[in-house]
Amino acid sequence: RGGCLESATAAGNERRFVSFLDGRTGETRHVPRAAPGLGSTRPGIVRCLEKVAADCPRVALRRGAGVLRVSRAEGGIRAHLDDGTSVEGTHIIGADGKWSRVRSSFPSLSSQSTMATAPSFGVSMFSPTVPRAFETDRTYVVSPRNECMFYCIASPHPSGGYSVSVVCHDETLERYPWLAPPADNVGANASVECGWDDEHSAPPERTASADELARRLEGLFREEMPAFHDSLDGETFRTARVNRRVTWLDHGDGDGAAFSAEGGLRRGDVPD
Repeated sequence: RGGCLESATAAGNERRFVSFLDGRTGETRHVPRAAPGLGSTRPGIVRCLEKVAADCPRVALRRGAGVLRVSRAEGGIRAHLDDGTSVEGTHIIGADGKWSRVRSSFPSLSSQSTMATAPSFGVSMFSPTVPRAFETDRTYVVSPRNECMFYCIASPHPSGGYSVSVVCHDETLERYPWLAPPADNVGANASVECGWDDEHSAPPERTASADELARRLEGLFREEMPAFHDSLDGETFRTARVNRRVTWLDHGDGDGAAFSAEGGLRRGDVPD
């Protein structure tokens, strides 16, 4: 009704197939999706939401000021912003992710969840051009030999080119210890609070520089996935960044929504 889906569809790109590519031989199997997927970026989604919200008479957009904390006010709540101002209302929706300032403002909500860490991580790269023989209406799952203990996901980027992610597990490090993320999971950003703008770590713990990471990754692709390697732009490997290990909020209940004992505050079972 609000035009959000139409706006997002226009800004993103539809993905009608999932294609499974043997990275060694180049043999590909295409599987059509029952319903098209939609590829977008976080900035793209934000622009779509802002475009729709700007046309809603009851919506006021505030940019350049984040929420520091939330407190109770007479008749409702008050959101204190980091520019020194505040906004009052009857309700607040804390759709601000796993590092939510809204949730952390209420102990009765924040105490219901703990942060869990998956035994996996990834390496992100960007190809400025579409890999040779690749289509732009699908996502590719690229596999080396099974014993390599990693695989790749390649997807068309809405602004052009292709994003390439190497999905790794702890077992991957037994063969390729130079891919290990920094032990503190923060690396060069140790003084920065984790959040939306802090998604990537420093170079791997045993890799001295971004150039060394690029060189080793290109060698790995050339050896284990030669067909995929030959389809990529040579600059792709120089864009490599090691992602943080995946984290999520573990609510420990598995029962959808839950309610606290204070004031009817509700936590919805919404993935961050």
